[in-house]
Amino acid sequence: MVLDLQDTLDRIVGKARVLAERYQALLKVKQELDQKVAELERQLAQRDKELQQLRQEAEYLRTAAVLAPSRDQIEATRAAISNLVREIDRCITDLSD
Repeated sequence: MVLDLQDTLDRIVGKARVLAERYQALLKVKQELDQKVAELERQLAQRDKELQQLRQEAEYLRTAAVLAPSRDQIEATRAAISNLVREIDRCITDLSD
C-alpha cells in the first residue's frame, strides 16, 4: 500500500513537472507573441500617421489645383497688366508734357 501511494505520488510529481515545462514553453510563446503584437501595433500606428499625412498632402494638392489659375486666366491677366502699363506710360508722358 505504501508502494502504491509512492507510485501514485511519483506519477503526480512527474505529471506536475511535465505541466510546469509545458507552462513555461507556452509562457515563452506568449511572450514572443506579445512582443510581435506590440511591434505590429507600433507599425500600425506609424502607418496610420503616414496615411494621415498623405491624406493631408492630397487635400493640399486638391486645394492648390483648384486655386491654380488656368492658361486662359494667366493670358487675360498678362493682357490686363500690359494694358495698365501702357496706360501708365501714357499718363507719365502726358504729365511730362
